[in-house]
Amino acid sequence: MNIYLFWLIQLSWGLLINLLGLFIAIILMCTGIKPKRFNHAIYFEVGEKWGGVNFGGFFFVQKHASVRLKSHEYGHSFQNLLLGPFMVFAVTIPSSIRYHVRNHKNKKGYTLKPYDDFWCESWATRLGEKHS
Repeated sequence: MNIYLFWLIQLSWGLLINLLGLFIAIILMCTGIKPKRFNHAIYFEVGEKWGGVNFGGFFFVQKHASVRLKSHEYGHSFQNLLLGPFMVFAVTIPSSIRYHVRNHKNKKGYTLKPYDDFWCESWATRLGEKHS
């Protein structure tokens, strides 16, 4: 996909979640954290051992994140291109709830299914691999 088309759709159909990503990006840049680029997306490395989160064309990952993690978060960017304003309800909220439930269960010692067992996470991984 062309970078101009990627950002045109992100900043029109997918504007809602990108505004939040831009706000977080500005705060991080004001604190001295520099943005990086992963294909068409802009990302920041912040904190340790927490994974990542996507806000459209912007994503945020732990320091020294693997290419697989960055690719997965980039995949969520493509979900935003397809779902637009519905991304928040179809992917972001369910994914966030699931992340926190898994974190809680992990601390309690439960055996967890693979992360990509959840439909929107496996879809993000496939999209990220396809477009990376």
